[in-house]
Amino acid sequence: MREQRRTILKYRKKVDASEWRMTPLMVNAYYSPPANEIVFPAGILQPPFFHKDLPLAINYGAIGSVIGHEITHGFDNQGREFDADGNMISWWTNSALNNFEEKTKCFIQQYSNFTIDGQNINGQRTLG
Repeated sequence: MREQRRTILKYRKKVDASEWRMTPLMVNAYYSPPANEIVFPAGILQPPFFHKDLPLAINYGAIGSVIGHEITHGFDNQGREFDADGNMISWWTNSALNNFEEKTKCFIQQYSNFTIDGQNINGQRTLG
């Protein structure tokens, strides 16, 4: 509840680019649409994403996959709603938006057919 209140209080205010949503020790990464940045805390530089005794190619590949994953959030069903300056604005052409929505329907349908432990996956929730 406190996080929601903090988010609401930020409405229509300039984005504070120095604010982090997690500590440097967190083993995670995220894309922030309002700041148009990938936050990559130092805590992620440990197994399975990084190990000092592994070849550089493996470390780069592991970290690169995390970075690539976060980059895609800039163009998913939520990130696409923000421009380069973090303003919530529709900047895609109608054609691009229609193509995106048609392709996401395929993913929704495909993932909705998967079951895990007898439970169906909600394909809509696999986006973004």
